[in-house]
Amino acid sequence: MDLITLSSKGQIVIPREILQKYNLKKGDRFLVTVENDRIILELKERHPILALRGAFSGKGSLTRALLQERKAESKLESGRNG
Repeated sequence: MDLITLSSKGQIVIPREILQKYNLKKGDRFLVTVENDRIILELKERHPILALRGAFSGKGSLTRALLQERKAESKLESGRNG
Protein backbone atom coordinates (compact mmCIF):
# COMPACT_ATOMS: atom_id res chain seq x y z
CA MET A 1 0.00 0.00 0.00
CA ASP A 2 1.33 3.43 -1.00
CA LEU A 3 1.02 6.62 1.00
CA ILE A 4 0.13 9.71 -1.05
CA THR A 5 -0.21 13.36 -0.07
CA LEU A 6 -2.89 15.87 -1.02
CA SER A 7 -1.41 19.02 -2.59
CA SER A 8 -2.41 22.58 -1.72
CA LYS A 9 -4.50 22.56 -4.91
CA GLY A 10 -6.42 19.45 -3.81
CA GLN A 11 -4.57 17.13 -6.19
CA ILE A 12 -3.13 13.69 -5.56
CA VAL A 13 -0.44 11.84 -7.47
CA ILE A 14 -1.18 8.24 -8.34
CA PRO A 15 1.95 6.09 -7.94
CA ARG A 16 3.72 5.12 -11.17
CA GLU A 17 3.21 1.39 -10.57
CA ILE A 18 -0.57 1.86 -10.49
CA LEU A 19 -0.50 4.14 -13.56
CA GLN A 20 1.38 1.48 -15.51
CA LYS A 21 -0.60 -1.50 -14.20
CA TYR A 22 -3.92 0.05 -15.23
CA ASN A 23 -2.56 1.91 -18.28
CA LEU A 24 -3.88 5.21 -16.93
CA LYS A 25 -3.50 8.21 -19.22
CA LYS A 26 -3.95 11.97 -19.00
CA GLY A 27 -7.64 12.77 -19.23
CA ASP A 28 -8.90 9.46 -17.81
CA ARG A 29 -12.01 9.96 -15.75
CA PHE A 30 -12.96 8.51 -12.38
CA LEU A 31 -16.19 8.22 -10.46
CA VAL A 32 -15.62 9.23 -6.84
CA THR A 33 -17.73 7.63 -4.12
CA VAL A 34 -17.51 7.52 -0.35
CA GLU A 35 -18.32 4.33 1.54
CA ASN A 36 -17.77 3.89 5.28
CA ASP A 37 -15.22 6.73 5.47
CA ARG A 38 -13.37 5.40 2.41
CA ILE A 39 -12.86 7.44 -0.75
CA ILE A 40 -13.14 5.17 -3.78
CA LEU A 41 -11.95 6.09 -7.28
CA GLU A 42 -13.59 4.01 -10.00
CA LEU A 43 -12.03 4.28 -13.45
CA LYS A 44 -14.67 5.09 -16.05
CA GLU A 45 -14.43 3.40 -19.43
CA ARG A 46 -12.73 5.46 -22.11
CA HIS A 47 -14.83 6.44 -25.08
CA PRO A 48 -13.64 4.21 -27.96
CA ILE A 49 -13.07 7.18 -30.26
CA LEU A 50 -11.07 9.07 -27.63
CA ALA A 51 -8.89 6.01 -27.13
CA LEU A 52 -7.68 6.46 -30.74
CA ARG A 53 -6.60 10.07 -30.14
CA GLY A 54 -3.09 10.51 -31.52
CA ALA A 55 -2.93 6.99 -32.96
CA PHE A 56 -2.24 8.28 -36.47
CA SER A 57 -0.10 11.29 -35.67
CA GLY A 58 3.15 11.60 -37.57
CA LYS A 59 2.01 9.33 -40.39
CA GLY A 60 1.04 12.02 -42.90
CA SER A 61 -2.29 13.64 -43.61
CA LEU A 62 -5.23 11.27 -43.77
CA THR A 63 -7.23 13.93 -45.59
CA ARG A 64 -4.54 14.26 -48.24
CA ALA A 65 -4.40 10.47 -48.65
CA LEU A 66 -8.18 10.31 -49.03
CA LEU A 67 -8.17 13.09 -51.64
CA GLN A 68 -5.44 11.32 -53.61
CA GLU A 69 -7.41 8.08 -53.48
CA ARG A 70 -10.55 9.84 -54.71
CA LYS A 71 -8.60 11.47 -57.56
CA ALA A 72 -7.22 8.07 -58.64
CA GLU A 73 -10.73 6.56 -58.55
CA SER A 74 -12.05 9.48 -60.60
CA LYS A 75 -9.39 8.88 -63.28
CA LEU A 76 -10.32 5.20 -63.43
CA GLU A 77 -14.01 6.11 -63.77
CA SER A 78 -13.21 8.59 -66.55
CA GLY A 79 -11.22 5.95 -68.42
CA ARG A 80 -14.10 3.48 -68.25
CA ASN A 81 -16.73 5.97 -69.36
CA GLY A 82 -14.74 7.62 -72.13
